Amino acid sequence: MKIWGVSSGSKGNDVQLEAIARALSEDVTFYHANLSFPWNALAPYKPAELGVAGDGRFNPPFPDMVITCGRRAVPVARYIKRQSAGQCFTVFLQNPIIHPRAFDFVWAPAHDEVDGNNVMTTILGPHGLTHESLKNEASNWHDRLSSPAVTGKCVGVLIGGPNKFYDFDPSEMQKLAENLLLLAQQGHRLLISLSSRSLQDYADILKQTPAGRDYYLWHGKGDNPYKAILGLADQLIVTGDSVNMVGEACFAGVPVQVYFLRGHSRRFNRFYEQLLVQDYVKPFEGKLESWPYEPGNATPEIVAKILDAYHLHQNK
Repeated sequence: MKIWGVSSGSKGNDVQLEAIARALSEDVTFYHANLSFPWNALAPYKPAELGVAGDGRFNPPFPDMVITCGRRAVPVARYIKRQSAGQCFTVFLQNPIIHPRAFDFVWAPAHDEVDGNNVMTTILGPHGLTHESLKNEASNWHDRLSSPAVTGKCVGVLIGGPNKFYDFDPSEMQKLAENLLLLAQQGHRLLISLSSRSLQDYADILKQTPAGRDYYLWHGKGDNPYKAILGLADQLIVTGDSVNMVGEACFAGVPVQVYFLRGHSRRFNRFYEQLLVQDYVKPFEGKLESWPYEPGNATPEIVAKILDAYHLHQNK
């Protein structure tokens, strides 16, 4: 099956798109929508399709399926669906904003509250992690990340950065660093990973606050041990600014605690309310908590539903 995957271009969209597309087929070509002004401002609405019409990347022959993710990718799916006379099966990931009937299949996170006969929702989003990949990365990094002097747990700490909902300024990072210092003082080994959105101030604060304690800090230089941390950690602490990062942590199969940030987003609030009710996560307020835990992974379920819908479409 030939697939085109088209995203708006954000890292979060790319992660989800690639996870689903690669699980469905080995014959996948990825694009960013790259709509120019004014079409990017008009997306996801119909007039933005005019911006796709002049893009030679999206001419026939069309693939069997096009999977899009992100508001600015919506016009690409609509254009291809119309130009292929409905023959190309169209999938949208996330909240399309427009009515879901514009696509053949829509997956949306439950906290976006999207409804429709062709809509599937899950609490956790898709990702490309596998238990085998985490195990392999943990093995590759074991000697660099482990410490024979540790008497407590190995605690992975995944730190994001500011976005339009959360300022996550240095004062909040300082508070988190002080809480992490308490864990280090209790004999726990901290494996800390910053993200591409993390401020430089975060690394400076983390280098100073637990100074002299047993911890590892990755701050953007050299190979990224992100997957290794997920594979090695006995416990995970994740900042609450990234739905994807929290969702991937929930796949690791260890207790996940979220460091909630100052700010407000109804979407994020609904997401965390659902996670807390299902015992996927608990808040991090300076101490580790343990509870019975089953890893969460929505990717196979989403892929299976897409395939079911695709086969029905083919048999019409």
